[in-house]
Amino acid sequence: MKNRYLFIFIITAVMVVYYGRIDITHAQFSDIPDIQNYRQMALASPGFDDTVSRNFGYRILLPYIAGLMPFDVDMSFYIITLIMSFILPFVFLRYLKVYGLKEDTVFYLTILFIAGRYTFGFPVWDFYDVHDLLTHILILLFLIKLKQNNFFTMSAVLALGVLNRETILFLVPAAVLYYYIVKDKKPYRMKIIYSVLPAFFIFAILRSLIVTESATGSGMLYSFGRLHFDESNKLFNPITYYRIINTFIPLTFIPLVFWSTTKDFFKKNIHFLALILIYYASCFLAGDTERLIVPMFPVFFFLLGSIFEKYGFIELKGRIIVLSACVLSIPHHIYFRYRLPGRDWKVAVSLITLFFVTAYFYRLKKAKNVLDSNPDI
Repeated sequence: MKNRYLFIFIITAVMVVYYGRIDITHAQFSDIPDIQNYRQMALASPGFDDTVSRNFGYRILLPYIAGLMPFDVDMSFYIITLIMSFILPFVFLRYLKVYGLKEDTVFYLTILFIAGRYTFGFPVWDFYDVHDLLTHILILLFLIKLKQNNFFTMSAVLALGVLNRETILFLVPAAVLYYYIVKDKKPYRMKIIYSVLPAFFIFAILRSLIVTESATGSGMLYSFGRLHFDESNKLFNPITYYRIINTFIPLTFIPLVFWSTTKDFFKKNIHFLALILIYYASCFLAGDTERLIVPMFPVFFFLLGSIFEKYGFIELKGRIIVLSACVLSIPHHIYFRYRLPGRDWKVAVSLITLFFVTAYFYRLKKAKNVLDSNPDI
C-alpha cells in the first residue's frame, strides 16, 4: 500500500502541473467577484475590508491566513492551494477505506477523482477559490468521524468549516438523519445536536459582527439578504441541468445504469440521499452550478465503488479504458494550462466520453446479468 500512496502523490503532482493556475491578469478573470473580494480581504489582514460583498466577507479563514503569510497575496493563495491539493486525495482515500471499500477499488476511485475536471481540476486551477478544497477536505473528515461516532471531531470540523465557507452546514441534516434513522441509537441523538451547536453559534456571530459592503443595515438579518434563489431563473433553464450532468462527466450516468443497486444503496444510506438533495438544491442559490454540486462527490464515488465491487469491475483493461475517457474529458476552452479551441469542442468531447462510459457500463451490466442467469457459462 505504501507504493500506492507514493503513486497517488506522483499522480497528484503531475495533474497539479497539468491543470496549471488561473491568470488573473487576463481580462476575463480579473473581474471575477470571488477573486476581487478574497484578494481585498487578504490585503486587509489582520484588519478587515468592509467594502467586500456579502457572503464573501464571512469566509474569513483562508484569506486572513493568506494575508498573514510573508509572500505577495497571489503567491500565498497559490501555496495554500498546493498544500490543500496534496492533502485532499489522501483524505479521500482514507474516507473510502473507512466506509469499507476494498483497497484496489479505493486506489482506482482516487485516481478517477484526481482526473475529475470539477472534482479536483477546477479548484486547483482557480487558486483564489481555495476554500473549495478545504471544504472538500472537511466534508470528508466529517463523514469519516460520523462513521466512527467521534462527536468532538465532528463539532470541531463544523466550527472550522463555518469560518471557511458556510455551506459546510449542509452536512448537519444528513448527520441528524444518520443518528435518528440509519443508526437509530438514542444515546447518540442528543450528542449530534450538541455537537453542531458551536458551528451555528459561530455562524450567527460572524453575521452579527462583521459588516460588509457598507456600515448601514448591519446585523444578522442584513447578512441573510443575499441568501435567496438566483435571479437568473436557473430552475427553468436547461443549461443548469446540463451543468449538473457535466459535473461528474463522463461517470455521471453510471448510477442510473445500475438503478436497482443505486436504490438499494440509498435505502440503506438515507442520510447520503439527503446530502445529495441539499447540495442539488444549493446549486440554485448562485451561478457556479458545477462548483455548488461538487461537494456531493463523497457520496457519488462511494456509490460508484459499491457498484464496481458488486459487478466485478476489476479488469485492468476496463479500468484503463474508463480512466482514459476521464482524462480525455478534462480539457476545457477556458480553464487549465492547455485549452480546447472553443466551447463546441468541449461540449462534443464531454458528450462523446459520457456516452462511451455509459454504454460501456451498460454492456458490463448486461454481461453480468447473463452470467448470473446462466451459472454454467
